[in-house]
Amino acid sequence: MNINFRKVLMPLLCAGILAFAAAVAQADPVTFSTTGVFSISGTNVVNFASVNGTTTITFNGTTDPVNTPAGTSFGDFVVTTTVPANLIGPAIAGNFTLNIFQVSPAGTGSLVGTLAGSLGFNTGIATLSFSTTSITINGFTYTVNPTYTIALPVTGVGGGAGTGTTTIQGTVTGSANAVPEPASMFLLGTGLLGITGAVRRRLNKK
Repeated sequence: MNINFRKVLMPLLCAGILAFAAAVAQADPVTFSTTGVFSISGTNVVNFASVNGTTTITFNGTTDPVNTPAGTSFGDFVVTTTVPANLIGPAIAGNFTLNIFQVSPAGTGSLVGTLAGSLGFNTGIATLSFSTTSITINGFTYTVNPTYTIALPVTGVGGGAGTGTTTIQGTVTGSANAVPEPASMFLLGTGLLGITGAVRRRLNKK
């Protein structure tokens, strides 16, 4: 009878656990916003100057809700410059902090990147590099690319100076219920005990 009991009960136990795990693993919607701060200025706007002119970088965060898992934007860098074409632009340096404010479920986190290179009008190259590329906030993991090349200001429509725009792209994955709550585990255990009792009664009648 014990052998029959195991043969009947084990498949039911496995099915119950797998069903519960599948429900927990499903992605939940998450809403967040971002801001950015340059270490040199302490704001979302920073100026770099040289004898040839001034290059300005502005970070525009996002406030759009995002469903997970999905690729998403964490904001844009917009670059303008007064440096004439074909002249070397000023050096780009310092740190940039990307702040993530998770609205629901609530939580905050930050990722810090390093700026390097030079930016002028159609000349130079500058990068933003993150040594740490992901952070987890209340069950959701935000991941950015390790390195971004900052777009140069280029010739605009009609021949005037334009802007360079770079988007910080990445992913958001996870679930607010990544860790089963005690109440959920209790209900799972109660259900499995009920199955056990029903199987025993059925076998005892035989």
